[in-house]
Amino acid sequence: MEFSIKNGNPEKQRSDCAIVGVFEGNKLSDAAKELDKASDKAISTVLKNGDFEGKLNSCLVLHQLSGVEASRVMLVGLGKQDEFTEKQYRQVVRAAIKALPKGVAHASLFLAEI
Repeated sequence: MEFSIKNGNPEKQRSDCAIVGVFEGNKLSDAAKELDKASDKAISTVLKNGDFEGKLNSCLVLHQLSGVEASRVMLVGLGKQDEFTEKQYRQVVRAAIKALPKGVAHASLFLAEI
């Protein structure tokens, strides 16, 4: 596996999958908020419909969000915000990488801000 570091707006990053975090209680990370805004609240709609709850290490892949350059967006659950630790951060990154769909050659991980 090869890694590179880039800086830029999540909605403008071309990749096979953009990975963003969601805390329990439908609290979006900053990157998730940007993708939600760019996609006309597509992520908020998924959360309001109860399709994703932000439970620690849970993952949900969304396809072809309008306004987002990435082919897919993966929501990864961060658990309870006030209980989030460095150890849980490592677990979340591992869970997201393991959950990447087949065929994903380039993923953008937007979890550094957490």
